[in-house]
Parts: sequence; C-alpha cells; structure tokens
Amino acid sequence: MPQKNKGFTTGEFARLCGVSKHTLFHYDEIGIFSPALRGENGYRYYAPAQIEVFNVIAALKELGMSLSEIRSYLDRRSPEALLDLLDREQAALTQKLARLGRIRRLIGRRAELTRRALALIPGRVELEEQGERWYVITPAAGITDQEKYVHVMARHLEYCDAHGVDSPYALGALMPTDAARREDWDGYTSCYTQVDRPPAGAELFTAPAGRYLTYCHAGSFDTVREGYRRLLAYADENALRLGPWILEDVLLDELCCKGYDQYLLKLSVPVLGEI
Repeated sequence: MPQKNKGFTTGEFARLCGVSKHTLFHYDEIGIFSPALRGENGYRYYAPAQIEVFNVIAALKELGMSLSEIRSYLDRRSPEALLDLLDREQAALTQKLARLGRIRRLIGRRAELTRRALALIPGRVELEEQGERWYVITPAAGITDQEKYVHVMARHLEYCDAHGVDSPYALGALMPTDAARREDWDGYTSCYTQVDRPPAGAELFTAPAGRYLTYCHAGSFDTVREGYRRLLAYADENALRLGPWILEDVLLDELCCKGYDQYLLKLSVPVLGEI
C-alpha cells in the first residue's frame, strides 16, 4: 500500500509495474517519467494515477517507439495528440501482427518438413504416391556455373518477393530426364520454390498427382549425381516408363547442416507406366 499522503516508493511502484528501480531512475533523469512527489529526504513517491501513464509508456516502448519519440509526444501531449498516436500505433501493430502470423506459420511448416526429412532413409529408391504440387519457377539453364547461379537465384528471389511468395521450402532445381541419362550435369532447365498454395499471378510449374520414383541422397550437389544413376538404373531394371523431368529438392540445407556435403536431397520423377 502507498504511504499515507505520499504515494508509492520507488521500490513499490517498480514492483507494481514489473520493472526495476533503475528503469524508473533513468526515466526520471531523461525527463520521460518523473515521480509525483519528492520528500524532504530526497525519496521519490509515485501517485496511483501514474500507473496507467507508465503502462502506456511501457506499451509504446514495446511497440518499438524510442525513448526520444516517447518524450517528444509527452512534451506536446493532448487528447488529440493521444488519439493520433494510438491510431497510428494500432495500425502499425495490426501490420506487425500480420507479419508475425506469417512468420509463425512458416516456422511451424519448416519444423514439420524437417521432421519429415529426418524420418527418411537415404540411399533407397522407392515408389511413392504423391499429391499435386506447385512450384514458382524461373528458367535457369547452366546453373551449375556458380556465377550464373548467383544471378539466376537473385532473379528468382526477386520474382518470388514481387508475387508475395512465402515458402518454407528450400530452392530446388528441375533436371530433364534425358539430360540425366546423358549425364549432362549442366542440363538443368529451371530453379523453383515449392509453395503450399498457388500464388496469384505467378508463373507456376505443376507436378501432377500420381506415382513417383524417388531417391533420397545424403551428401552434396556434386555427389547427388550417383543418386540420378541409381534412380534411372532402378527404372530400367523394373521396366518403368518415366516422365520428362526430375525434381531435385533440398530437404536439409545450411540452416541445419554444417556444410554442403551433409545436405539431404530428394530426387522425384513421375512414373508414367511400364515399358
């Protein structure tokens, strides 16, 4: 309880507001928030009505306003200025919450995809039933050349940003099946970003639902060539007729792996039937 006819001491007021006494001393020193009364002994005392004022200051600081901006408002405070400030901060908070909501969804989806990747067994060719999938795609001939790849990747990311693409998937690449058979490792035609929902106005590549021959490779982009060989050898041995392209997806990358040689890549090619 506040002392009779004085108010809350600095320690009492700090506990009520959930801050340290040092914060109150600092705010007093810079002229943002001062005690209602100073005793003859030099002690500071805060009035109960000041709790609401401090809570608003704390909320504005939490929203990202600097102490100098808060002081500037307090120097010219009025009911009209308060309404203008609250309206602006409410609009900014609505936008921030929308951004945080997107980030939360992306983080959750990335965690889900990482758990799925950890459950896979590398080095095994398998037949899978897969649903329809969508990819925002950018032509990328010759992406094995590092300089070209940098330019293509920048162009692709700019395109995704312009079309509001928020994706938890890593960048992938499209390899024609014939090029893989010829072991033309410069034969990639496109890079892509998989999306869970087709974004409006973006150029898309659609992988239809159906049977896919897949191979998970633990290693680098250079050693994944062995994965292509195993995938195609399995198809030949089992007389499978393959589609015209192979998806090369990165499931685990630099975000969780210490080096390119520890990546987890997945190759997927549609199976059209038997020969």
